[in-house]
Amino acid sequence: MKNTHFNEVNRFANRQHEALMGVWWSGLMLKRTARAFFRAHTISDTQFNALVVLNVAGRALTQRELGERLLVDKSDLTGVIDRMEKAGLVSRRAVKGDRRCNAVTLTDAGRAALASAEPDYVALVSRVMSAFTPDETATLTRLMVKLHDALGSADAEPSASNDEPRKRGNDGAPSAQ
Repeated sequence: MKNTHFNEVNRFANRQHEALMGVWWSGLMLKRTARAFFRAHTISDTQFNALVVLNVAGRALTQRELGERLLVDKSDLTGVIDRMEKAGLVSRRAVKGDRRCNAVTLTDAGRAALASAEPDYVALVSRVMSAFTPDETATLTRLMVKLHDALGSADAEPSASNDEPRKRGNDGAPSAQ
């Protein structure tokens, strides 16, 4: 059965909008695939990403540093870390001189969970990304960096029309008009 592709079904008068919605749709599909994958590994995608970030850092990170690296809001991250700490994947300790600040450290159980999930994850990434040549992968990465930069500058600028509420679909995406 052939997959239905968002950009083949949804044609927009504005090609930029169409391309952006294709990126949005791809993100939703990635999230769904990740949730299914990590359900089988008994950790969430956010927990896996936190384990990866802590492992790559090679040191304890403050909750603020971890949240910035994961692009997770502080209030959401607290719950994630609470669950990870309860599962024994991380430990949390107060930072000297700042009782409001906690440092998060990967535990042996966290390293084991990462080591268990990572080979299957790498295989999944390889299967998904095999659709692209190495040059296309490099181009995709370069284009995503440009998109991230544009999104970062768009966040810093006021909306062109703050008076009109934006129409959004059920998934939170701007709706096609």
